[in-house]
Amino acid sequence: VVSTQSTGQSVIMLIRPNLPMIDMINKAIRSVSVAQRDKIDFHIIFVSRKSTMCTQRLEKYNIIGEFKNILELELDLIPFDHDLLTLEYPLGFKEMCTELDDSCLYQVSRSLMSLQSYFGFFPNIIGIGPSAAKVNKMIQRMRKEGAAHEKPLTPRIENLVLIDRRVDLITPLSTQLTYEGLIDELFGIRNNAATFPGKAFLSEEEKSQQEEIKPKQILLTSNDSIYNVARDLNFNALGPFLGKKAKQISAAYNEKNDAKSLQQLKQFVSKLPHMQAERKYLEIQTAVAGLVKSKIDNRKFRHTLGIEQVLREGIEVDRVNEDIEEMIYKQEPLKKVLRLLCIQCIAADGLKPKVLEFYKREVLQSYGYHHLITFDRLEKCGLLYMQEKTPKKSYPILRSTLNLTVSNVNEREPNDIAYVHSGYAPLTVRLVNWMTQRSGLKYLADMVKHLPGPAFNDHQKLSTTQDRLEHSDNHTLVYFLGGCTYAEVSALRFLAQHHPNNATFTVAIPRSSTATLSSTP
Repeated sequence: VVSTQSTGQSVIMLIRPNLPMIDMINKAIRSVSVAQRDKIDFHIIFVSRKSTMCTQRLEKYNIIGEFKNILELELDLIPFDHDLLTLEYPLGFKEMCTELDDSCLYQVSRSLMSLQSYFGFFPNIIGIGPSAAKVNKMIQRMRKEGAAHEKPLTPRIENLVLIDRRVDLITPLSTQLTYEGLIDELFGIRNNAATFPGKAFLSEEEKSQQEEIKPKQILLTSNDSIYNVARDLNFNALGPFLGKKAKQISAAYNEKNDAKSLQQLKQFVSKLPHMQAERKYLEIQTAVAGLVKSKIDNRKFRHTLGIEQVLREGIEVDRVNEDIEEMIYKQEPLKKVLRLLCIQCIAADGLKPKVLEFYKREVLQSYGYHHLITFDRLEKCGLLYMQEKTPKKSYPILRSTLNLTVSNVNEREPNDIAYVHSGYAPLTVRLVNWMTQRSGLKYLADMVKHLPGPAFNDHQKLSTTQDRLEHSDNHTLVYFLGGCTYAEVSALRFLAQHHPNNATFTVAIPRSSTATLSSTP
């Protein structure tokens, strides 16, 4: 983050506004001699805004005078794909839950006001959860403060749906089973790219010619025509899809043998660049799919999926799970164990005192007592907690009412969003489905008492020069406050294709995936 070995006359520090960063900067500047500091211009750029606490910490260290400029880089939503926006604020969920710091919600509100300045005000704002309510109040206040400079724009986004991540914590803890979701689970997707072992993309001859094979970074976007479709498929449907594509490309290449006239040959040549690009994309995705399959095609992975399914269905969640107990004794990866413990806890509306104490004791003895801090943070996040004397049974009611667990789901030709987890439908997407249908808003009122509410449906008053959108143009922006998974994005894409009101969805996130959320401790 900080470089003091610059040969130039300026050192620019690009940082998030948090105190540990200021501590690092202090150490870096102190490591430079006073004589050398006089020859260097130091600059701080805070992304997306500077905070009073950071400024006070600089003053406390008596180094604020060392900086020629202290600036802000107002970074709002960044388009990652045609239907995916990100605020690139990876610690938002952690700050809200473990540090009780809601400053990221200001960034969210400002990003929404920026969107409204380009696309008009959202006629409907629908939300659920404490953070959603705070963001709604902020954008209403910001609109009042800027009313004098309000531009009359025709709204192009009909609905804004705000979802607090704490409304549904089981989904990010569950293993994603879409192609894109599994890539993120196993290799990690960062900035639309993932890094894989390089040898998977080389022929046997190329492998023998290279002494050292470096990892290969692959860009994963909709520009790849094969990946654009494959990413939302359940992994069990991926093989048939790639096989079908291979046959289509092979048949397209064989058309040159049937070209008898000059005109037919010209048509073939005009298709050639597209065919070559598709073949290249197919080779890449086939190699990636092979790497994914090599990691999930084992008994341990299937066993973990089986435990998740049993817990999500609420089977024997009120007692110690023998499979989880065995995993602890075998010292399986702690992250995997904690994810299962948290799923069991949420499905049971809290663990019984004896069960929770048993799990804590066994984990601490197997993995170390420093994980007391881990349990404390999990508790603050609402992921692992003690059951009340009279359990609310919220999750069983939601599971039954919203049909969250689906048996005999068709993974290859799905007719329900539950295909993304091979039998479990993300609660958040079920809620979005209800909230974007007029008939569903009343029905949602019965669900609020079983969720960390409040739920609301506000209508923004438009100026007389602003025309309300026709219902036929039903575009919805879904903003996840605390991050979402790639499986949820795939489920929303599926929902858009099958929505009764022909809705289209754009997803906005502060940036947090399954891996980030579950590793918060």
